[in-house]
Amino acid sequence: MAMDSLFDICAEFVADSADNYLSDIRTLPVGIKDKLVVKMTRRRKVTDENISELLHPGTQKLNLECCQVSDVALQQICCPHLKTIILAGCRRITSEGVIALASSCPSLKVVDLKDCEGVTDEAVRALAHTCRGLEVLSLQGCSTIGDAALLALAENCRLLHALCLSGTQVTDVGLIGLVTGPCSNNLNELQVARCRNLTDESVAAVFTNCPKLRTFVINDCPHITAQVWMHRIANFQYLSWTV
Repeated sequence: MAMDSLFDICAEFVADSADNYLSDIRTLPVGIKDKLVVKMTRRRKVTDENISELLHPGTQKLNLECCQVSDVALQQICCPHLKTIILAGCRRITSEGVIALASSCPSLKVVDLKDCEGVTDEAVRALAHTCRGLEVLSLQGCSTIGDAALLALAENCRLLHALCLSGTQVTDVGLIGLVTGPCSNNLNELQVARCRNLTDESVAAVFTNCPKLRTFVINDCPHITAQVWMHRIANFQYLSWTV
């Protein structure tokens, strides 16, 4: 039977009671901080109060899914090499925090804002203008996101290859603007489930302009009909469509 190392045992203990050791955590070597952050995020122990002690300028990946963090935490993230941040389920996050994050972390490539209902077009515009290397973005459940966000992505993020817009307010104007922009040749995954403003017009534009698209989810879009995609089904590894 495998036994945990002394390091793992100590790290587990510190992760469970980190707020009692913040001054000590501040001085830890970056390699140990990185391992501690992983353990703490799994426990949802990262907070507005301790995040600045846990991170360092070289941090490259941060998963805060469902952690009790707000804009205050994002305003403390000064990690110019951060490439991936997962904020899914962080319902206290708003555009103010995302704008601050984009300003401090221009190297972001993967951003997950699933169910961050306080995030608006303004936040996506900030990401698009500052983080031009963005490759993967989830806005699922960000119910106020609309066409302005897509048009900003279209103008600035040519490397974007995976985008989830499910549950947003985007219309044909925004989606057509996106798929006729520079990222159209790279886009290989697009999810627009529950985007109830979309019609066959924008879906036809997706098929015409995105030759690498292999995953397309268009469930619960009542104005999209089978006629627009039935002859294209062979091009996809995964296609999901319902009314």
